[in-house]
Amino acid sequence: MGVTVLTDSTSDMSAAQAREHGIDVVPIWIIFGSERLRDGVDITRSNFYERLASAKHLPRSEAPEADVFEAAFAKAVESGNEVVAPVVSMGLSETFKNAAEAASKFGSKVRVWDSKSLSGGLFLQAMVAGDMAKAGASAADIVATLEHVRCMQHGYLISPDLSYLGRSGRVSKAIVALGTMMKVSPVLEVRNGAVESAAQARSFEKAQELLVDMAALNAGDVAKTRFAVGHTHAPELAESISAALKTKLGLPPKSFTTYEGGPAIAVNGGPGSVAIFFTAGM
Repeated sequence: MGVTVLTDSTSDMSAAQAREHGIDVVPIWIIFGSERLRDGVDITRSNFYERLASAKHLPRSEAPEADVFEAAFAKAVESGNEVVAPVVSMGLSETFKNAAEAASKFGSKVRVWDSKSLSGGLFLQAMVAGDMAKAGASAADIVATLEHVRCMQHGYLISPDLSYLGRSGRVSKAIVALGTMMKVSPVLEVRNGAVESAAQARSFEKAQELLVDMAALNAGDVAKTRFAVGHTHAPELAESISAALKTKLGLPPKSFTTYEGGPAIAVNGGPGSVAIFFTAGM
């Protein structure tokens, strides 16, 4: 009996990366008016950003329904595999609840894991799980490792426009007010499955420097740490921050991935955002 690793599209894992690590991806719904589109299936990242730029009404996202997860789980179980499914934080989405409801129909053969993260943080957890499954690890061993990875994980992000996060409810109104009324640019942290303010800078440019400094300071043993730097339609900014972070780190990390955030993340975070996620010890 093998293990199928399944995640959702808030992991920002491309089709090529999913194939590389042996991971199945369940798409989040992206909704433009009355049009419901599957993230990465019915709408690509480039299509999404083109539509977002000209949209009269901002799109929103919805979690996949329980029956969508049930179908994905059934396919894996019927092939003789167990399932480990790290998904976006239950504090940020209904995805975990729906996946857990579907998993209850398969008993111990399906384990849904609350990553307490999103985007690059979920990406890193899914990548570790996928690589372990390919190496023949058991579902129990994978979940035990994910527990360790989750405890060692950090995630910091900055955005030039906090209104997207405020509108979606992913950050508090107080944080949005801090950025809009007080004219400061906060560095946000993904902590215990929620997005909170970690520090403030006087401008978005200064926030970029602070983002790099905070990541480098908390990285620990760089040689044992995996990094993921993500952006929402801001490749040049992500490249600049990646270069600055590598310089600060000094030593080559265990892995370093740069990726573009997909519709499921950008619809809630807005364009121009950059995040650094990292996890040590695995």
